[in-house]
Amino acid sequence: MSTFVFKLPGWAVVFFALLTLTHAAAQTPYSVSLEEAQLIALENAFAMQYAALDRSKAERDVKETLARGLPQINLVADYSQYIDIPTQVAGGDVFGFPDYLTSFLGGVAQETGVPLDAPPIDSNAISEFQFGQAHTTNVGVQASQLVFSGSYFVALQASQLFVDARDRAVDRTADEVMQQVAEAYHLVLGAEAGLNMAEEAVTLIVDSKAEVEALQQAGFADALSVDRLELAKTELEAQALKARQQVGLAKGLLAFQMGIGLSNTLIVTDRMSDLLQNGEELEWASRPFEADALPSVQEQKVYLDLAGLNVKNQRAKGWPQIAAFYTNQANAQREAFNFLDSDEKWYPVQLWGVNFSMPLWTSFGGRQGVEKKKIEEERARIGLAQLTQAAEMDFSNAKAAFSNATAVMNNARRAEGIAKNIYAQTETSFNEGVVSSFEWNESRNGLLEAKGKRLGAELDWLNARVALQAALSAFDK
Repeated sequence: MSTFVFKLPGWAVVFFALLTLTHAAAQTPYSVSLEEAQLIALENAFAMQYAALDRSKAERDVKETLARGLPQINLVADYSQYIDIPTQVAGGDVFGFPDYLTSFLGGVAQETGVPLDAPPIDSNAISEFQFGQAHTTNVGVQASQLVFSGSYFVALQASQLFVDARDRAVDRTADEVMQQVAEAYHLVLGAEAGLNMAEEAVTLIVDSKAEVEALQQAGFADALSVDRLELAKTELEAQALKARQQVGLAKGLLAFQMGIGLSNTLIVTDRMSDLLQNGEELEWASRPFEADALPSVQEQKVYLDLAGLNVKNQRAKGWPQIAAFYTNQANAQREAFNFLDSDEKWYPVQLWGVNFSMPLWTSFGGRQGVEKKKIEEERARIGLAQLTQAAEMDFSNAKAAFSNATAVMNNARRAEGIAKNIYAQTETSFNEGVVSSFEWNESRNGLLEAKGKRLGAELDWLNARVALQAALSAFDK
């Protein structure tokens, strides 16, 4: 007998089975429609939280970059102790009288008879001096203000552009999250529908078995027919049990995608029939495809602009940089460490000035840096073209998949209708003794298989619809 129980991917079964065991505490019911589930995910999904933090960080980068061009004030202090005070060396006659004064005084001494009493002059003598104190400290305030820097203004533009890129990244992430939540929600609906079908099949086979047993007792059916129905009932009961487990796993996946934690018991309020009916009129599906309107393409455009600013910034490194500064401090030089003594003197130091710097020759290193940034800009331009073409291809594929899913779903529905008619006719013929129980079982199995294919086709159609919606970025956020 063919199965119609909806199955989760293998990795999801293992992953959520383990998580279910670790989250077996008291659970709080959580009733949501598809739209409500998507709105909750936009607030709580892990991907959205990361995207929001990245955007917040980009805003901080703008403020940090802006602060670099505003006044900077620093408190400075230092202390040092000379273990050996530096020695200064000078010629032995560095502090002697000039030659003309020495000659004049010598003449006066001869005329007056008063000896000059001056040491002899030795031009080769060396005098050694030690200036300063052993303990020195400086305390003060330094202020600086950037006057002009090409790199600063480019960096400020780039940081503001990066905020725009993060905005587009948030929009792109929102589309991805809404698609993932929709697919997980469809998964739950499919699992619940599969469970309902399995339980209905069990009820049907139990009723059929009871009827055949009555016919057997009346002599109109054999024991083999009863055994076949008993075997079919056992298989269907196993499928129903498995379907019930699939519902729990599917809800765990949906809770994970919503970011609400697996400790919450999810109750989905939408039915698959509601979503299928809501999809009959798709106003957004008639929109013309515009790749430039997609958040992912817009994000890449911003990155291209940023690459252009990188080229400009590399050029700006060759421009002048001017900064003003002001320093106000006091220093003290002592023979002992007594800087807290208020009776001792401190000597003021105050100055201001302007710094100017500009590279004159870099051996073409700056030019090579500019060329490298141009290569990165070209890569960003190619990336934009690639992403645009990929978006167009995704839309084309999503549109074709949606059209194919629509045709497959319609065919599956017609096939189910035919299988219902066959089963009804076979059941009547069996009750009349015209056909065997084997044929009756086969028609019933055919009906169950047709129902399973119809359910799978409807689920594929819902997923194809949301994929087309994502390709158009047509989610209501």
